[in-house]
Amino acid sequence: MNRPMSELSQALEAALLAVAARERRVEPVCFSVDYGAAANGASPAIEARIDRATRSLIFASAFARLDDGRTAATASAVYRVADN
Repeated sequence: MNRPMSELSQALEAALLAVAARERRVEPVCFSVDYGAAANGASPAIEARIDRATRSLIFASAFARLDDGRTAATASAVYRVADN
């Protein structure tokens, strides 16, 4: 696998987990990444958000945007709220 893509995927996954686990313990169910413009060594800005939350599941999305506005990647994840 291409190292920059792997690093971008890891950064997106970490951002999604951070936003999903703010107030509760969660466990991953699925994670998906779609790549766009090549980052070519640039460090894209990553933004993550909760799209929907139920008592048992959290749906989150994130995107990595380059300085010129192009999207380097988007990601989505579903987390199960862990029993305390």
